[in-house]
Amino acid sequence: MTNPVDIPAYSGRGFIVRRGQTIKVIDVEGKQIGDFVCFSLHNPREKLSPGETFTFNSISPGSKFSLNLGVRSKFYSNAQNPMFEITEDRANGMHDILFPPCSSAVYLVLFGEPSHPSCRDNLTQAVKQFGLDYLDVPSPVNLFQNSRPKEDGSIQFQPPLTKPGDYICLKALMDCIVAISSCSFDRDGVNGDRCTPLRVEFIDPSQK
Repeated sequence: MTNPVDIPAYSGRGFIVRRGQTIKVIDVEGKQIGDFVCFSLHNPREKLSPGETFTFNSISPGSKFSLNLGVRSKFYSNAQNPMFEITEDRANGMHDILFPPCSSAVYLVLFGEPSHPSCRDNLTQAVKQFGLDYLDVPSPVNLFQNSRPKEDGSIQFQPPLTKPGDYICLKALMDCIVAISSCSFDRDGVNGDRCTPLRVEFIDPSQK
């Protein structure tokens, strides 16, 4: 049984998930986004693609083009292979696949604060142990992020709807390197104006 991974606010963590393992990503205090990225363990050039994730979930039998992800949705790679499947979701599909991780460049433009902690830096540090760097980090699935397009094409940002202890369960469909950042964006209500921890637990198959 793999030990849990605690991800403090304003930080990221990286770890390996083997095919068939299920992880539970927990919003410990509520209203906290988690930037989730993954890579094939055996060929890290194959990595998460939000665009392929949108396309292949939308064209699967019985589906329609939608930005929503929920139980049975899969996360796809840039090689069009399924990497993870959502097996349980207390966030009711409220996850974002539009936005890249926040970065020092974003904080410079928005607030003149390039030294502010950022998810891009958090994820870079998290994957460094696997020989990956800044330019290897793909755009994430932003777990629990509550942002949706409006009819006029603008994006409406609201705090995540997750309550303390809410979670999403993800089953690995290949051996993966995973990195998650406890999103560092503490403005405009995106994380409820304060950043808090996440926790990752590895689920014993006998419990499923």
